[in-house]
Amino acid sequence: MAVSYLRLCTPLGRRIIKDKRIVLAGPQTTFRAGVARVLSLEHDMQIVAQCEEHTEIRVAVETLKPSALIVSLPILCDHPDLLHPLKRAAIGVIVVAPTPEHIPTEMAKHLHGTISRDISVDDLVHSVRHVARGHRDSQSLVHGAIAPVESDLIGRCVRNRLTRRELQVVGLIAKAYKNKEIADCLGTKEQVVKNYLSNLFAKCGVSDRLELALFTRNHPILAEAGESASALLPLRSARLLVAG
Repeated sequence: MAVSYLRLCTPLGRRIIKDKRIVLAGPQTTFRAGVARVLSLEHDMQIVAQCEEHTEIRVAVETLKPSALIVSLPILCDHPDLLHPLKRAAIGVIVVAPTPEHIPTEMAKHLHGTISRDISVDDLVHSVRHVARGHRDSQSLVHGAIAPVESDLIGRCVRNRLTRRELQVVGLIAKAYKNKEIADCLGTKEQVVKNYLSNLFAKCGVSDRLELALFTRNHPILAEAGESASALLPLRSARLLVAG
């Protein structure tokens, strides 16, 4: 897949001067979209590329000369040799990880900061700007997970991408319903529920139902939408039936 480039211009066609050039990299398209939306609103930041694979990162680094790279931890773990060209080019590296404790000690020495997928808008902007200026965000590399976002931009972005049925499944997963119980509530088959879950995992950037439940809990806007959608379902689940 080719690297995606975004050019930012004023309504009159005059180029906006944004000296902090950012590359986003990782398989979680929804998270990337949320981060891109937040950072592109800043007067001094420009998202110059979005990448999914390590080969795309190499091309972006060589051709676009970014100030900072925001990259998912699995990519660096699978391709640690990426850190060498990044260091030579003096590019600040911010890794996306659940907590700093998930980052290998040797790798952490070469990083400039870390963020979680639940980072607040203010903390995200502060960390990226700090690193893009050539500094090391040492605090983010030491302390635990950052507080959940108040405005929940990522939760809103995910919610807007989901269908009504998918939101209903999200609400039921948050209540720890099993596939058969969800199928009963939806009046469908378990295989259909599995298909819904596969779509949800891809859209939310998670790998299983536990991660989906945690992701939902950490994003109030998504959790509220799932709760509202599932509340409209008929009470067909076996757990809700009262024996006569």
